[in-house]
Amino acid sequence: MTSPLPSGSSFKWVLLLGTALIPAISVSAFAQQKPALAADSSLQFNIPRTDLVSAIDLLSQQVDRPVALSDGVNGHQQVGPLVGRYSLEQALNHLLGASGMRYQLGNGSIIILPGKPATDVLSAREDEVLKLDPVIIVADHIDRFNVGVSSVDSELIERIQATTVPELMDDLPGIDMNGTARPQGQSLNIWGFGDQEDVKILLDGAQKDFEKYRQGTVFIEPDLIKKVDVHKGAFSPRSYGAFGGTVELKTKSAADMLKDGQDFGAFTKFGYATNGNENTETTAVYGQDKDTGIQLLVSGTRRANKKFRTSDGQRLNLSSGTLYSGHFKGSLDRDNHFIEIAGAMSESDRLAPFAAKRGQIIPTDYLIGRYGYDLALARSTVDRETSDRSLSGEYNYNPDSDLINTTAKLSWSRTRQRDDRLIDDMFVSLGLGGNINWLTYDTYTADLYNQSDYELFGLDNSFTYGVQYKFQDRDSWAYDRSLRNSATGNYGYLQPYNIPSGNQSIYSGWGEYNVDFGNGFELTPGLRYDYIVSKGVPNAASKYNNPAVGHDYGEETYSGFSPSLNAFYKMNPNYTLFADWAYKLRAPLVDEIYTVGSTRATSNQLNVERVNAKRIGLSTRFENVMQAKDVVHTRLSLFRNDVDDNIQVLFGSPNVALYGDNAPSYANLPGYYTQGIEAEFYYDSPGVFGGATFSVMEGEHNGSLRDIHGADQPVYDIAPMKLVTTLGYKIASYDLSLGWKGKFVKRQTDVPDDDVFPYSPYPASAGYALHDVFVSWTPDDGAFYGAEANFTIQNLFDSYYQPYLGVFPGKGRNFKFSLSYKL
Repeated sequence: MTSPLPSGSSFKWVLLLGTALIPAISVSAFAQQKPALAADSSLQFNIPRTDLVSAIDLLSQQVDRPVALSDGVNGHQQVGPLVGRYSLEQALNHLLGASGMRYQLGNGSIIILPGKPATDVLSAREDEVLKLDPVIIVADHIDRFNVGVSSVDSELIERIQATTVPELMDDLPGIDMNGTARPQGQSLNIWGFGDQEDVKILLDGAQKDFEKYRQGTVFIEPDLIKKVDVHKGAFSPRSYGAFGGTVELKTKSAADMLKDGQDFGAFTKFGYATNGNENTETTAVYGQDKDTGIQLLVSGTRRANKKFRTSDGQRLNLSSGTLYSGHFKGSLDRDNHFIEIAGAMSESDRLAPFAAKRGQIIPTDYLIGRYGYDLALARSTVDRETSDRSLSGEYNYNPDSDLINTTAKLSWSRTRQRDDRLIDDMFVSLGLGGNINWLTYDTYTADLYNQSDYELFGLDNSFTYGVQYKFQDRDSWAYDRSLRNSATGNYGYLQPYNIPSGNQSIYSGWGEYNVDFGNGFELTPGLRYDYIVSKGVPNAASKYNNPAVGHDYGEETYSGFSPSLNAFYKMNPNYTLFADWAYKLRAPLVDEIYTVGSTRATSNQLNVERVNAKRIGLSTRFENVMQAKDVVHTRLSLFRNDVDDNIQVLFGSPNVALYGDNAPSYANLPGYYTQGIEAEFYYDSPGVFGGATFSVMEGEHNGSLRDIHGADQPVYDIAPMKLVTTLGYKIASYDLSLGWKGKFVKRQTDVPDDDVFPYSPYPASAGYALHDVFVSWTPDDGAFYGAEANFTIQNLFDSYYQPYLGVFPGKGRNFKFSLSYKL
């Protein structure tokens, strides 16, 4: 196996970064005079839903610590249940839940405190557990579930004031936004995997699927999101495919919005950005009934912008538009039962190029001379209506039993897009959608699983197992005016040959078995089985439904096992080692099987593709390093993915010649690898906070996409080396937080030498550096308690830059401001 360390100048950068990180880790180690508070240890809890007095009595027995109630705490209030393995602080947070109560960890004791009133916030600050200021964070308390997870929390989301969800994650190591400033032309790339099927996106558990020629993949309003968790890689047996990773988007709930001691509330927010004259207005109402355990939140957002200005001084044509969105989330928490239902929607109608990821659209002088500028531009424009819906439900049954912790989830998601060309009588290739095209994705999922915890041979064991079902339906139609008199073209109404209709069902069973050896070491083998059934819808036009050419829309089935193994070793409260391995499969998609041409056959010869994924890493966390109540957190990880039988559009004379006449549209190629290093450093204290994230990757195909017997060539989806740094300062007396962020991206020259699209859609790019400054004001008491203001200047020096995966200059300088208030 090739070494996962990059070579040449990239390796030099890695060594420099490692040299910088080692002193920080070493200083932290020597500064830590004694182990961190035992709250960082993992303990087994079994507390049913009961009154607070009974619950803390059980808690005291299980953690072997005295627990006391402070004055003003209602001991009859219902809390819990708490069943499973948690650190002490995780257990306390879970047990107290939305009760509004807080806790203080003293010298070997625990004190339960009432929810803080607005007038007591300043005095209570010193009792609170230190929370990292809004930089991209990893979890405060490391366990096997979050050791490799990167998160963007609500404070950072508010500070970034992103236009789209991909913008929220563009600073994370190993993750890059693909596309231009157009909101509907953005997608995510993780570890060199940039296709929709390689990055699984979940919105409150509902899977978001959409794939269309050079379009974005997720159209959700960022203001709906409370937190983003990114699980990189294909290491979990709970998930199908997703070689790049899984992105979990969690929307806001009533518990996230209510002030302490409040049962009902309202929220309003206004945001403005100078670049594009972008306005955002959000309103929400929410409430809870503590006696019944019911919570409900309803919100709505309007986002509108004019043309964005790019860093080369241009106004990006066809980038303006308006997005209307909203969501609701309700829950019921009673005794051993928890139910949550969430829904989200968005609607937009905007003028756009058919390929939303295109750069500037400027008509040619010939077209301007013939039609005038406006009509010439209109010939490259579609009127695009996009509608996005999702609905999800979750039920959890967690009785007083170690063997039963059962969860059932159901979800439905729909993304619908219609494009109308502005010039009715112009010729448009069917491959570019024809004169009108419609595409609808409906995705249904069901998930049922249970966790059983028990002791065996003196060791703690946990067995989690479940079944899943996913059904995806693609409904595609177009009107091609040039075929209006053609019988073989069904008089113009047909499925685009490259956007076929069809459906896919995935039946899955999975399990993972965790053994805790009691010395900080945990081993978790997993196994998944998938059975996939794909069915095409015969094209309405006989020229694309001709058995003589090899067109076959019949059923295709695939199946296979996907094993995995995860190791987690908490050497002490400060150092944690982790390692992951998985051999995951992905079956061909509907469009990969049933895309055809007038002389191209259905690709029913395809095999599943596989990834052999590996990762190793080290995470550290220290407290009280350079001053009281500060935290240093680092993480270093190395990964490699070897993909076999990768499914790829079949092009290039040498490869096409391997199949003879009527070659398929897609084929399995020999494979490729991606590999890289990620390093993260975070620091927080009562005054100063900061962080640095670094990632470098490389990848290579076996042969080339045009000729599998030719020279090996680079994977073009690999993003260049990236370093993101943050440094800030908190002025507690004024409730202010201010700082600077720098983003440094190296040039990307390791690209295929054949730059003919679609082989290398990304030409070599130059490196660049961007600088942002920000100020946040969040008063914790007084007349403005409940208000929050954020001010950011992005691209402070208005520097020119062109992201490698964007192919077009990014946004110019942008002043952003938001003001919100909770009533």
